[in-house]
This record gives sequence, structure tokens and C-alpha cells, in this order.
Amino acid sequence: MPFRFPGAPGAGRLGFWLLLLWSLARPGLAQTVGNCPLTVSGRVADHESRAALPGATILVLETQQATQTDVDGHYYLPLCAGTYRVQVSFVGYAPQTVELRLTGPAVVRDFRLYPDAVLLRGATVRGERVAAPTTQPTAALTGQALQQTRGQALGEALQKISGVTAIQTGPGIFKPMIHGLHSNRVTILNNGVRQEGQQWGVEHGPEIDPFIATRLTVVKGAASVRYGSDAIGGVVLVEPRPLRDSAGLGGELHLVGMSNNGLGAASGTVDGNLRRLPALSGRVQATFRKAGTMRAPGYYLKNSGFAEGNFSGALGWHKAGYGIEAFYSQFNTRIGILPAAHAGNQPDLLLAVGRERPLETSGFRYAIDRAYQQVRHDVGKLNGFVRTGSAGRLQLTLSQQTDYRDEYDKYRPRNDNRAARNQPELSYTNRTSTGELLWEHRPWHHFSGSFGLAGTYQANRYAAGSRQFIPFYTNQIAGAFLIEKWQQGRWLLEGGLRLDRRALAVRRGDRDTTGVFFVDRRRFRYTTPAASLGAAYDPSAHLTLGLNGGLTRRAPAANERFSDGVHNGMYELGNDLVPGNAPLTPETALNLGLTATWHSHPRFNGELTLYQNRITGFIYQVPLLPLVQTIRGSHISWQFLQTDATFRGLDLSSFYQLTPRWRLGLKGSVVRTRDTRADEWQILMPADRVEASWRYDWRDDGAAGRLSGRYAQLGGVAVARQTRV
Repeated sequence: MPFRFPGAPGAGRLGFWLLLLWSLARPGLAQTVGNCPLTVSGRVADHESRAALPGATILVLETQQATQTDVDGHYYLPLCAGTYRVQVSFVGYAPQTVELRLTGPAVVRDFRLYPDAVLLRGATVRGERVAAPTTQPTAALTGQALQQTRGQALGEALQKISGVTAIQTGPGIFKPMIHGLHSNRVTILNNGVRQEGQQWGVEHGPEIDPFIATRLTVVKGAASVRYGSDAIGGVVLVEPRPLRDSAGLGGELHLVGMSNNGLGAASGTVDGNLRRLPALSGRVQATFRKAGTMRAPGYYLKNSGFAEGNFSGALGWHKAGYGIEAFYSQFNTRIGILPAAHAGNQPDLLLAVGRERPLETSGFRYAIDRAYQQVRHDVGKLNGFVRTGSAGRLQLTLSQQTDYRDEYDKYRPRNDNRAARNQPELSYTNRTSTGELLWEHRPWHHFSGSFGLAGTYQANRYAAGSRQFIPFYTNQIAGAFLIEKWQQGRWLLEGGLRLDRRALAVRRGDRDTTGVFFVDRRRFRYTTPAASLGAAYDPSAHLTLGLNGGLTRRAPAANERFSDGVHNGMYELGNDLVPGNAPLTPETALNLGLTATWHSHPRFNGELTLYQNRITGFIYQVPLLPLVQTIRGSHISWQFLQTDATFRGLDLSSFYQLTPRWRLGLKGSVVRTRDTRADEWQILMPADRVEASWRYDWRDDGAAGRLSGRYAQLGGVAVARQTRV
């Protein structure tokens, strides 16, 4: 029976031939798509910055098969054996066509596209600035890796980065340590503002809300002159989301719960941009965290809860040739201190050291009693930029921050008036004003760089009636720096110079040998230079080798010279207050690092860093006997000393993609520190640490209403026993 289309003369014959062609074509089509076990995959990136190009099109000209890169610039195509011409294109870039010959089961081919000046002419592009490549060992927490740390303190979250550990003195107190260095040797920048407060104390965690950040970056070692000559250990960059540059209103909400101490955390962010006023953007953010008593095996740690409430806001006006942005944040926390940290006399202290569990325990509760810390930190920032024609970009940043810290002892003051008012035993206010003028010149003959001037004025005061643990002091800093990069082909060279001039003025009350009170005034002036030099080379599309070195000096801080008294169960004494001690001199650090990075591979990616940091005049604390007896109890005496020390170690970070859904991760860090004067191990250094993870990702089908980014992960951390003491 003939096949006919009704109402169309001769259509039956045409339909027959179409049906025949379709039946013959189907087996060939099935063979092209389903019976080709070979694959070609890789990554598409910008040739200069190496930034991924998501949404780039990969087209096989012979078969007309096409795909697009994902958010990380990766692509994947199944093909049969043979020779093909593959064309890669992206808006604003010159297309690239190559010939590929497929003989093995898999071919990896990366593409680096060049910007097309003709295509970009007359176009206006607004977006986020891509971080330039660097020769320094750098690691970051972003995306899902950062989401896994939500609800944790900043120092606790940074432990996810290899080479970074934390000094923990309570459930809510984590002090970040980079390659064995912490406190005054680690600089933290909160939205471009150098965090200043009472960071000298190991019991003082950073007063920063981690929820404000969409990226946490750690620059390891003293190879950078950009952030100050005293950043011997490294730099932590807390980077919020850029202000919205497209019309609309958006937001996000984080809810976190933890079982051990009943922690609950809620943080929300709302940002917007006006359609009728596209240059104006704004953002508000707020966080609340509260935790109760922490549980140890068999008992609760009494008075170990904490409460935290923070908020921030930003407002910006951005045009093509200029822009201005204002930012304000406030951090508030109350942290309970374990009462077992205080002992009334020497026998009680010795018994507490040998006891398996504290003498004072409790049930679970959210209330916080004495002793505790009450901290508030305010940051205000105003920055603007203007384009200096075709020469570059000029940027000015001004900031003001105030740190209020009150510390309450376990017992109320014996003075009836102070006891009735429940006043703190230690009450400090630290005010810091900073300014920076930065000029970035446009790329010229493969060179790019910047020149800047920076200044800081800081005043530290303690309240009337408060103990004089740290004296009154003012700190003035003026500096200038120059950074240049040269990049061509597979090579990147980077160098920097910085010079800071510092003036420290101290006023402290004291008594002479006859008991007469007087004010001891001292002034110190330092010149602290810094220099860095580094190189990076790409032997292949997946391997980058980096070598960097830095030489810098750090001036002694006020607490290292003049701390005096009991602080959180410890008795501390500054170097200059110990009879017979020579005055402290600046530390001089020589840092060398070698980094090998295997990147942009569909299966294995990782980084290995080897480093050495030699510090002449290293300032450290050491416990001394006998115990010190005060009206507040018996305490171990900690004094500041100076020696020469050498830090050596390695950092490892890697992951292996077993299948498209299964992934293995491995991180590790090792630090070895020697006191070269005494030829012995340096105390209070981190132990060896290894972290492993096993992750499973569910594929997203793109259906509306379905959850995206779903995964399950099992991980563990192993920390070796520290025997080098």
C-alpha cells in the first residue's frame, strides 16, 4: 500500500524517500554519538591572566558537535578516532582553530585565547576585576570550600588552608598561625583595611565576622611588601562580595547549627542596584551567633559559651572614569573563660595540671559568667578611584577603626564601688587611623605595577581604674612601596621594595625604690625596610613552578617590651622590665619559598610548597619558674626573650577526580623550627597535620525547583603528638 499525504499530489513518493533516508541515517547517527569511546577535554582561559572563560564555545567543524565550558572553564567532548578541526570562540576574543588527532582513549587540550581589539572596540564591559597572577605562595577559600566553614570563627575556618593552623584557647577563640608565626607577625585585612586592635594576645581572636567574606585569601611568608614590613608570617585577606553592578535586588541567608555546644548561627545579606540610577549600589549584612557550654568526653567545660552580634553596610557610586565607596562594620562578642584557668595558690595549680578533668564543671547552659571577655570593634572606610587618562588608575583609601576590649576576672573587685558597678579589671581602647594613596600604571612593554604611600596613627589607652597591663602608647608609621611585574610568554617576574619609618612613644606609671610614683616616658624610632623578588615559569599547560624570596624587618611591639601583670590566668612580663635584659632589637627575616603547582587538569590538581624562614632576633615567650603569687592567685610567669630561629617546612594540597562524581582530597603541613643560638627546638610550634576527604557530587539536571550543588563529604584530620619541645 503506497504511503500518501492526503491532499498533496505526488506527496506519497516524497514521503517514501524521506522515510527511507531517515531509516538509513539513524544507524550512522547512533554510531557517531553512542559508539565513540574517545574523549577530548581541557580548559579555556585568558592568555594573559589565565582566568577561566566560562561559556566559551568549542565546535568540531567536521561533525558540527559543539559544547560550552563550565564555570571553571572546563569542557568535555566524546569523539570517534580520527583527525578533526576544533574551533574555540568567546565574546571579545579572537577565535582559535586547531587540528586534533585522536588515537588514544583521551586527549587533553587546553586553549588560551587572546583578546580581540576589533571586537572590543566601542563595547562597555562591567564586571569583577580578575586577580593578577603572582609568584607568592597563595591559597584561598571560596565557593563550596568556604560554605563548609560557615558558623566557624575566622581562625578556625582558615585551618582549611594547608600551612595554616590556629591557637585555640576556648571554643570561640582561634588565633591564625601561618608557618608557625602568629599575632603581630600575621597581618589581616578586612575589606582592604588592616585590622588593628589588641592582636598581641594569643587569647585574642580576630574581631572579624567571617560571614562578610565571599573569599578568604592567605598569602604565605614574608615575600610581599604590599601589606607592610611587619608581615613576616603572612597576610590574610578577608574579601567581601563586590557591590552589585546590575539593576535588581538580591540576597542570601545562612542558617547553621552545631550539636556539641548547641551553637546557632544566622547571617543574611541583601544587596541592590537601582535601574534608574545604575551608578548607585548598596549592601547590608548582619550575623548572630550564640553557643552554650562545650562538652568534653564525660563532662562539660564550665562557662565556655559565647555570644556574637555583627553588622555591616556598604554604599558605592561607580562610573566609567571614577568611583567612590563607603563601608562600615561593627563586631560584638562576649566570650566565657574557663574558670579552671585560675588557681588560688601553688598547690592548687599543680593539682589542676595533673587532674584528668577540671575541678569545676557544670551542666549545659547558655549563660556566661565571670570570667569573660567583652569586645567591640568598629571599622569605617572610605575609598575612591579616578582613572588618570591612559596612564593608569589612582586610588585613595582612608579608614578609622576603634577596638574596645574589656576583660573581667573570675572574682569581682575587692573595692566595693567597683564591685557594685561590675567594672572590668582590664579595659582598653585602641584607635587607629590609616591612609593609603596608590597609583597603578597601565601595562607597558610587558610591565605592570604600582606605587604607593601609606600612613598610620594609633593610640592605645586603658580606662581609669583599670590595671596597667599594656601602657599608654602611640604608634606612628609612614611608608612608601613600589611593586613591578614583568610577564611574557611562560615567564612571570615580580619584585617589590618598601620602606617604613616608625615612631613608638610609651607612657607608663611606675614607682622608684622609695615608693614614689612617677611617669616613665620612652620613645623608640625604627626604620624597617623590606624587599621581595620572585619568578614563575610554566613548563607546560598544567605545571607552574614558582620561586620567591623576601627580606624584611619587624619592630618590637609595645606588649613585647612593657606588658606587666596577670592576663587571662597568665602572668606576663615584657623584656624591657626584666632587670639585666638588653633592649629588644628589630627582627630581620629572610624568607625563601619554592612552589610547584599542577593545575587545570581534569583528573589531578595539587600544589606543593617548600619554605625556609630565618629570623635574626626572633622575639618569643617562654615560661619561667618559680610561680608568681599575686592577690589573684598563682600563675606561671611568661617572659619575652630574643634569639635566632630557623623555620623550615612544607605544605601540600591536592585532589584527584576518580570519576565525574567521586573525588579524593589530601592536605598536609609540616613545620620544623630550631633555636639556632641554643641549638634546640623552638617551643610552641604546630605539630604535623594531615587532612583527607572523600566527596560525592550529585549531577544537576537543571530542572526547575531542584536543589543544585548537592554533595556529600566524609573527612578527617590527623594531628601528630608534638615531641619537639
